[in-house]
Amino acid sequence: MSTALGPVAKVCRAFIGVRNGSTTAQATAALLKLGVELYALDTATRSRIFHPKTFMATGDDQARAIVGSANLTHAGLFNNIELGSDIELDLADASDKAFVDAITDGFDDLINNHPQHCFRILNGRQIVDLMRQGILEDERNPKTQTAFGSGTQGSTTSKPRINLPFKGSPKKTKTKKPKLSTTAPTGGLPASPPIYGQLVWSKPSLPASDLQLNPGHAPGVLRLTQARYKIGGIVIDQTTYFRNQVFSSLSWNYNSVAQKDEAVAPTSLIIAGVYVGDFDMPLSHKPSWAAGQGNYTTGLHWAGATNHIKQPGLVGRTLKLYQPASAMGRYVIEID
Repeated sequence: MSTALGPVAKVCRAFIGVRNGSTTAQATAALLKLGVELYALDTATRSRIFHPKTFMATGDDQARAIVGSANLTHAGLFNNIELGSDIELDLADASDKAFVDAITDGFDDLINNHPQHCFRILNGRQIVDLMRQGILEDERNPKTQTAFGSGTQGSTTSKPRINLPFKGSPKKTKTKKPKLSTTAPTGGLPASPPIYGQLVWSKPSLPASDLQLNPGHAPGVLRLTQARYKIGGIVIDQTTYFRNQVFSSLSWNYNSVAQKDEAVAPTSLIIAGVYVGDFDMPLSHKPSWAAGQGNYTTGLHWAGATNHIKQPGLVGRTLKLYQPASAMGRYVIEID
């Protein structure tokens, strides 16, 4: 980044989102050290972040804009699968110039009309202060990536939320569901909810057996069955899908006594919209469980989460499994 930005840093402006659980103090300091005119955009709420990925270079006669999904990171610019448009613009053309002006005027508007939320970063002391408030992250002490950040300030601030149009999510028609236990989770509530990665499986109409509610012996296992889940219109092969795709990145070990593969999946659990905690859930995979009948071969053990899911009110609900949103993230299981 320094090699590319260094020669133009003195005439470069950068607008970075903060209070998002991702932007670090170290990256911010690197931009400032190069001499970039640096602005932070703080919406004053962790549920609404500054999220554009736009790179604009303008000259006397021409401009070039790259607009897409890539962050200003090595992974975003080189390795990830991203989508973007590389647009060459002729400033002598009225429509091209209007396009460039619309983008630059939008950022100028943030500076001029939202000074509390779009402010210039001038020195390292200011960066350290923002880090201590939890508005910037510290690469020396990485946290699990979440949509609501991981800093000490939490989701509260005395600063009013940015005064820009906001439309809430459409209200869903609620159907009456069985009442759940109001007993507080043991061990206390986590500090901040997780961010969801890609949905990789769902299981509707949860049976009592998966929730360990059957009388007598409860195996403590969520059966990772086919559940008619489709990818690209094709129903998954549950005998290989979970071991070879969903959980393939985990460290698996073969248990010669039990004759099965074993791993541990770091997982965040959300029940009826409430984030109840993080759990290291054991996984077992044994091809012989299929028994030639297409049965499940991979099971997820509830372990320390058993007390949270062992509720009659969850029977018949839908369980969804999400992959980690980042390399350091956790799987997410949601029951709702």
